[in-house]
Amino acid sequence: MKIISWNCNGAFRLKYQALMSLKADIWVIQESESPEYLAEKGIFIPAEKHLWHGDRSCKGLSIFAFNGCQIKKADFFTPEFKYVLPVRVALQPGKSFLLTGIWASTVKNNHDWDYIGQMCVFMERYQQHFNQNSVMIGDFNSNMLWNSYYKKEHNYARFLSLLAAKGTFSVYHMLSGREQGQELVPTSYYHRDEARGFHIDYAFINKKKLEKLRKFEIAGKEWLQYSDHVPLVLELENE
Repeated sequence: MKIISWNCNGAFRLKYQALMSLKADIWVIQESESPEYLAEKGIFIPAEKHLWHGDRSCKGLSIFAFNGCQIKKADFFTPEFKYVLPVRVALQPGKSFLLTGIWASTVKNNHDWDYIGQMCVFMERYQQHFNQNSVMIGDFNSNMLWNSYYKKEHNYARFLSLLAAKGTFSVYHMLSGREQGQELVPTSYYHRDEARGFHIDYAFINKKKLEKLRKFEIAGKEWLQYSDHVPLVLELENE
């Protein structure tokens, strides 16, 4: 099972072919268009299924399934979180796991929910649905370096503590042994400036699932021709 997460920086209809060579089973795409919008533009992405969550049809959060994968929105999905899309992924009947795609964004009239804030509330409310097979991946727009800037209860440290209580941690940090906030590899470049890189995209899995990890990769700067973010590639053994 290969999963890619990428904030495409909009206009995904003009960029999706760049991902085809990676031959992934699941795409989690931030700032992408809705299925209806793509159809209106005459764009056909050869996916088994395309689920989307957003307020504007030209920019939201998509999850695409390929290679026989089946996906459906989790029973506890709610559109109030901008943008959190939990789905059930099945490779065979009767066996599925929870994949939650993330694009942490601003929330009107609720500063505590901005960016990572809403992710804290999401985990406080729905943590019972997460187990050792669950995967959370996306653009979290957060880093421990900025934690003290947010004078609110629901900050990045709070979010990490909620995940840790479920035995879930960032794949990059588990593999590298580095502390949060001490990353060496950026995932995003401000205004595509190679000198202004930040680590704000993450893949989170349960620590016990590390033995099922085949590959984790943060793509290189060649992707800056398309976006200010680079893709994350997470490959796990099928179960």
